[in-house]
Amino acid sequence: MNQNIFVSQPVQVQPNRCDRCVQKIQAKIESLGYQNQYQAIKSEGFEDDKKILKALKKNKGDLNLALQFIKEAPQNKPKKQKDPQNQSNEMEIESKKCNKKCKADKKEKSSVDKDQRKTERALERKQQKLQKMIEEFPQFKDFNQKMIQEGFEDVKKNYRALKKNEGDEQKAFSHLKHKQILQNLQLCKTFSKGEIQKLYLDCNNCFFLESNFLKLAKNGNYKEIEQKIATLLSLFESSYGSQIEIILVFDNSKLVKDEKVCAQFVSQNFKLVNARPQYYIADDAIVDFASKENLDNQNSILYVTSDRLLQARLVEQNSKKIMTSKCFFNIMKDDFIGSKSYFAVIEN
Repeated sequence: MNQNIFVSQPVQVQPNRCDRCVQKIQAKIESLGYQNQYQAIKSEGFEDDKKILKALKKNKGDLNLALQFIKEAPQNKPKKQKDPQNQSNEMEIESKKCNKKCKADKKEKSSVDKDQRKTERALERKQQKLQKMIEEFPQFKDFNQKMIQEGFEDVKKNYRALKKNEGDEQKAFSHLKHKQILQNLQLCKTFSKGEIQKLYLDCNNCFFLESNFLKLAKNGNYKEIEQKIATLLSLFESSYGSQIEIILVFDNSKLVKDEKVCAQFVSQNFKLVNARPQYYIADDAIVDFASKENLDNQNSILYVTSDRLLQARLVEQNSKKIMTSKCFFNIMKDDFIGSKSYFAVIEN
């Protein structure tokens, strides 16, 4: 260290800081390794630790430059001499202000520490839950990693998908994909004459749309419901005003099996289809039909179903127009066959 002789300066009184403030400043000086320079400056009569720290930091620990910085710093105007009592009161007020500020800083730090501890506890609970999931399904750890790579980052949803599908990873993955599709699915709300050239109707999905259908269903009269649905769609075909192909798809229809009654509806552009025995349910049949449609024709094909899973599966087959059963039946009633004809069929 360069040992220069300094001209003694008038002693500068240490501002009235609380012990915590002084300790923080001195700890900072120590952490920067400026203890020797600090002591040298103090020996020159400079008592303001905060100014000393500022001078040393600004001059990167250079003693001579730091001392010069302090000397050249503008001095506070000397205050008028006050009587000891008032001065004591002012010092007490300043001390209280400093203590108040330190308490506020401490409170803020405590709040940050609390949030950090809260985050750590949440992470710990998350790890514990993950461990329980892995204990129930040992393959979940690898499955979850695969799903995260596919963009499914919600561990709980990944676990529920695997549990719901009894550990079948392929089905669980499909389940997650369908959920993702449904979040962004925009269902068709309306259509005009000539816009639709082909219509697929998930008929079993319509069995409970009307109160009269419910009454018939309670008594097991499903064939009668099927016949009413076919009659309504036949009226819709007549009033549509443009050529349209209509395919009604049932799970296992009694109407379709009755060739005599079925013949009243069936034509080149009007078909009644039983999913079984070729398919397990109507959903599978409709998805298969959609997969065989030309992509260029999808904008003119309407799929009617309220089954959320079927809607997602149809999107995977590039279906463009999907409408809920309730929405379609309301449009059919209000815009095509009319309320009078509609309820005549329903209530007859």
